[in-house]
Amino acid sequence: MMRVAGDLLVMPRHLFIVARGVPGLYEVLTDQFADDADVIVILDRRMGERRAQPTAPHDERRKQDRRVRPFVDEELRLRSHAILTL
Repeated sequence: MMRVAGDLLVMPRHLFIVARGVPGLYEVLTDQFADDADVIVILDRRMGERRAQPTAPHDERRKQDRRVRPFVDEELRLRSHAILTL
């Protein structure tokens, strides 16, 4: 998620994730932070849980959920967006 600022590649410091059901908010934030190399705005692309079966396969290799920041799901549900500091 690098951005170009002049001749440099810059790692943004803040990530805005906008719930997929509010594309208007995504557009507003994208316009608002278009010139700010410290901010990147993305639209949440996830479509629910990836596992289709209610039971796990015989040998579950993944010991824990890979999502490092599980509060993001709740923020997206409650506030339509989440802000992360990278």
